[in-house]
Amino acid sequence: MTMPADVQPLPLFYKDPVLLRFDEHGDVGLAPLGHFDFTRKAVAIPLCIGEFAAAMRHFPIVFALDEQASPIALVGIRSDHNLFVEQDGGWKAGSYVPAYIRRYPFIVTETEDKSQQMLTVDRASERYVPSVSEHPEAERLFNEAGGPTATAQSAMALCHAYHTDHTRTVAFGKSLLAAKLLTPIHAQFRLPDGSQHQVNGFYAIDEKAYRALPAKTLADWHTKGWLDLVTLHLASQQSFQALLDLNAQRANERKALA
Repeated sequence: MTMPADVQPLPLFYKDPVLLRFDEHGDVGLAPLGHFDFTRKAVAIPLCIGEFAAAMRHFPIVFALDEQASPIALVGIRSDHNLFVEQDGGWKAGSYVPAYIRRYPFIVTETEDKSQQMLTVDRASERYVPSVSEHPEAERLFNEAGGPTATAQSAMALCHAYHTDHTRTVAFGKSLLAAKLLTPIHAQFRLPDGSQHQVNGFYAIDEKAYRALPAKTLADWHTKGWLDLVTLHLASQQSFQALLDLNAQRANERKALA
């Protein structure tokens, strides 16, 4: 059963998600991870708050202009150009791979009463194998008894952890909006080749407004661990320079291949 696309927009990268059922997908498998080409045109990757500490060392962390101020890792400056994907499709060595990317092609679907989560896979992914019988290198998702294999269990665990962290992330983003701490980003860069590029369409935390928060709010946020998140977000802005440096490196690599 394919999730109806007209109910809500499909998440980034997902094109044909389907709920996994043994009677329909008993022979389905997962091919080994080969590359990150599916992220090559993405310049912004969703983040959860549990990733801030790892992500801030590599990417500027900003917030989407949506109703829950979703955190985002900026991975590019120019449109449709993810700077962290190498020519061979690998991810930049030593750089953090966001959980949103690591869980793909899987995602969880909740029942209407939100009492149960079920594993869903994107059939459009190159890792989706319709028949393991024809591709023995793939890992089965169901065993002969119809239960989940270790591969499916691992995927479900990652998706469940992501879902839990995402729920906490939504609460944080909505609180930033309610406290009126977010301000639009408008940054312009001149690259070594003389071209100019703008980074806009995102929010950042206004440090002055943050410092003016009431003591009661600060105490509440301290208890929730949100003050640490604000600090990590602000510190991540230093990664804009690293992004510019990586952009220059990629430009030189393209010239060398020309």
